[in-house]
Amino acid sequence: MNKFLLLGVSALSLLVSCSENKVAGGTEAESTIALLIQHADGSPASLSRVRILPNDYLAESDVESSWNETDESGRVSFDVPEGRYAIEARNVNKSQASGGVLYVSLDAAKTDSIADTLKLGELSSIEGYVVLGDNSPVVRVVGLDRYVVPDSAGHFVVDSLPQGSFDVQIGEPSKTYSAKVRASAGETLFVDASDTAGNIKIVDSKQSVATEFPDSDWSSHDALLKEIQGYAEGTLGAAGAADRSGKISEAQGEICVVTTTKDYIEEGDSIVVASGSLRECAEKEGSVWILFKKDGTYKLQAPLRIKSNKTVDGRGRKVRITGLGILTNESSNLIFENLTFTAPSITAQDTTSRRALSIHNMTHHVWVDHCLFEEYPLIELDIKRSSHHVTVSWSRFENAQSGILFGLEPDIYVDSLQTFTLHHNYFANLELRGVLARHGKIVAYNNFFFDVKMAGIECSDSALCAISGNVFNVETPVADYRLENEDGSPDMATKGFAYMSGNVFGRGGEEIVQKTDFEYDSVVKLDSADAELAVRVRNESGPR
Repeated sequence: MNKFLLLGVSALSLLVSCSENKVAGGTEAESTIALLIQHADGSPASLSRVRILPNDYLAESDVESSWNETDESGRVSFDVPEGRYAIEARNVNKSQASGGVLYVSLDAAKTDSIADTLKLGELSSIEGYVVLGDNSPVVRVVGLDRYVVPDSAGHFVVDSLPQGSFDVQIGEPSKTYSAKVRASAGETLFVDASDTAGNIKIVDSKQSVATEFPDSDWSSHDALLKEIQGYAEGTLGAAGAADRSGKISEAQGEICVVTTTKDYIEEGDSIVVASGSLRECAEKEGSVWILFKKDGTYKLQAPLRIKSNKTVDGRGRKVRITGLGILTNESSNLIFENLTFTAPSITAQDTTSRRALSIHNMTHHVWVDHCLFEEYPLIELDIKRSSHHVTVSWSRFENAQSGILFGLEPDIYVDSLQTFTLHHNYFANLELRGVLARHGKIVAYNNFFFDVKMAGIECSDSALCAISGNVFNVETPVADYRLENEDGSPDMATKGFAYMSGNVFGRGGEEIVQKTDFEYDSVVKLDSADAELAVRVRNESGPR
């Protein structure tokens, strides 16, 4: 703690004897700071709470320092030694809270009093995400009484801040392992605290650019295809057609624009598929590029069994798909782009719970990109029953037990032919695991596992898992077996084969290196695994 801060704490101890609206000082020469606290409209902010702290003050605990109150005219004054101070005011009027901060410099040799006006405004907060190391650094606002410890997942909120910019101190300033950053109320900070031997780093947050509606421009569809990586390379969606042998050839598809959020409608005594619905477009024969005329929530009243050679393209729109989910059934050459899957019709945590998207029964060449999966009770996406050549990229999996199921229980079906690429995806608030892999081959790179309770990836039951360049902010990044024996040892019958390299571990874990027969002939460009990657994935994944 520096000398001025010691003086500041000493000065604070003198500000404890107060009259109705004036704080008395001690024996040092003191001057008066007189304030008029006003609402945004200029009216007096009577009975506002006000406190004064040295402008380099750092809270020592989550116990707040004392406040003073303004009188009925909104006035308050403080007698304090010379120095620099941060004065914070807060007011609650008809359940509406407002606040403000004023910084003053008091030089007793030049003046014995300062008079100023502080206007109150809307309150906000600074939110943050920490890629954790062995310790969780305290987060404080310099000059204000804010002391916040990130939770077990590294999340923190510094709340009730007035509008404006503040110096945010992360960690102890007396130690190398610390950082100070200028942040504005309403901003989100991304902090790399994973290297406890070095400096804490504040990573720039850049928002992704929103996509535009393709407007039936096939060159926009061609541009989309150039982004495919991994096992789904060769997928053409609406620009191709898959034959019975699985070969995909170029084909000019038709365009089907979804014009209604309805699924089924009553027509006389019958229930029929609504004209202009997502279901009508998805169940068409042939190659179809599905676009959406408007934003909306499209509730599927029955599972949608999509046919082959489709591109479901939500770019430029806010498309939310709810209800009973989408299923493939030997339907291949599919693209799902810029969609949100949420709020299922079945919310019970049992085997009847529908997935948002089920890729099964020998489906092949499927690309899921920039989608959001949320609020599903068990699993959000599954790939099973010998489905292969699947890539999931730049998508988000949140608020469920598990994000992705790859393969079934071995006593049900051995999915040894499955292939799956997983890159630049974000996993958060999952009760069990991000990915459960059983048999088959999975390549996972440049993903960010932020808050997953059991394991980021569970590579089990003879699955071959190449796991490279990921950021794991979870206690167990990778588990290479699914079950344990009674003594807690791995049940070797459920063991998988994981090869890991170049990953970053925020809260524990290490590389699992073992020899496998894994071969992967597709060339991918790996980004460096660091906090910048984590921030980029968190910001840019999901619908654009």
